[in-house]
Amino acid sequence: MRRILGVLLIFVIGITFGWLTFRWREQPRYASLPEAQQRALEVLSQPVVAMDAGDNRIVKAVKKLDPSVVNIDTVGAVKGTDDAGVEAREVRGKGSGVILTSDGYIVTNEHVIEGADRVRVTLSDGRWFYAHLVGMDKATDLAVVRVDVANLTAADFGDSDRLQVGEWAIALGNPLGLGSSTAVGVISALNRKNLRVDENRTLDGAIQTDAAINRGHSGGALANIFGQIIGINTAILSSTPQGGSIGLGFAIPSNTVRRIVREIILAGHASSLKPKTPFLGVDYDYVPDALAKQLRLEARHGVIVKRAIDKSPAQLSGILPADIILSVDDKVIGDRKDLLEAIRQHKPGDAVTLQILRPSLGKMKSFVVRLARWAVISDTSQ
Repeated sequence: MRRILGVLLIFVIGITFGWLTFRWREQPRYASLPEAQQRALEVLSQPVVAMDAGDNRIVKAVKKLDPSVVNIDTVGAVKGTDDAGVEAREVRGKGSGVILTSDGYIVTNEHVIEGADRVRVTLSDGRWFYAHLVGMDKATDLAVVRVDVANLTAADFGDSDRLQVGEWAIALGNPLGLGSSTAVGVISALNRKNLRVDENRTLDGAIQTDAAINRGHSGGALANIFGQIIGINTAILSSTPQGGSIGLGFAIPSNTVRRIVREIILAGHASSLKPKTPFLGVDYDYVPDALAKQLRLEARHGVIVKRAIDKSPAQLSGILPADIILSVDDKVIGDRKDLLEAIRQHKPGDAVTLQILRPSLGKMKSFVVRLARWAVISDTSQ
């Protein structure tokens, strides 16, 4: 009997303990706290619902391009004396670059490496290498360096001539030496010309973006939503002496980059190829706004011929002063740089079709011009 009573007692104690445990677990974990704190803590204790960003096109573009964007550190000596009477001091700089080929060609800005004695390139995986200068072109602010490394991830180039205002723009680079950074905005404007970005540098034909570009972004990538290079970051306009971003960033169009970089890799600097550059033979300038309005020309209203150079392809084809060049092979000409780019896409001996507005006759004419080899005439001739 005692044994039975003992078993019953143990059973009752077990049931009671289980019931009390269940009731305790039913109570809120923070039952002793005020209700507001209980609710806040319970909300913060809920499981997180993870979202998949894999379908985000910007994420995909950045993942594609990030391995092709490098950090550049430079060391150079500037002549002069400091307080201790030392005649030279070391100057360090930071910028960015974009890998062009898997075997180490990298494009950056000329102003990033100007005066550098040593150029160090750091890849996205943290490896770094010293680079040697291949060549540079001050006029377009482009330079090419190379590292002796294989199997790098080269960037893909897009067509900057097909850009539209309002489409996404992604800036990648090394702002303020922080390392790889991404900023997103849109294409704010195209073909910015005569844009003075500092005392010694004027941009022509630049892409404008509101993606945050800061010091150190120079030489880095401006990309489209597909992860293709559409420009090389080169400058900003800022309202502060420190040069912080206010949404006015500029990039060299990718088609210009490709042309200049080809010349640099081939000859060391772009200007050395001038004897092989195609030549049209006109002095030209912007169409005055008053004349454009009078002729009812659109915003991108061509360039006006100041003179057709004697015995040049233009003169031999019948082009006259005051003619307005509106297109070359159906490529619309908006300003002087457009004409330069259109002609330089060809080689000497190529035939191009120019669409001309002749104001004296009030009508359009087409001219087929066979380009010659470049000749030195003036800074505004082509």
